[in-house]
Amino acid sequence: MGALVVVRFIAVLATGLLAGIFVCDRMGASFARPQLSPSSFVKFQQVQHMHFVKMMPVLMGIAILSSLSWLVLIRPRIGTLGFLLLALGTLAYISVLVRTRTVNVPINNQLVTWSASSPPLDVMKIWARWEQVHTIRTFLAVIGFACEVLAFGVSTNGPAA
Repeated sequence: MGALVVVRFIAVLATGLLAGIFVCDRMGASFARPQLSPSSFVKFQQVQHMHFVKMMPVLMGIAILSSLSWLVLIRPRIGTLGFLLLALGTLAYISVLVRTRTVNVPINNQLVTWSASSPPLDVMKIWARWEQVHTIRTFLAVIGFACEVLAFGVSTNGPAA
């Protein structure tokens, strides 16, 4: 099995998992969070954060690195539809990473310092920015995944031509 086959598989799998996680949170927990009391909200987010903080950076790193590796492996096909779709998908995931690191992570870091028994009075106002950026990064992740699936569909496993 060639490197291109493995890299393509890893890229599509990782970007698909990320898009799925973002969509599930956006279509589930994002609607539930505003219904929680401030104390319950903080506790829920802290528990969820303990699990996501370990997994998400690794998964996002794998998604971006495998997508970039795929681009490098098919660089001789730079003018093709497959290359363009993959480049757009990769850029979408880089944009997700930038938004995550500049907005979501700092808010998460702030959230883990809060006491669930006495959360900040403006907890939902602070969190609103997280939700706004989360909606944008969810959209970008889905678009990025779709581009990578399309790139996968139009490309070949053979040597770059």
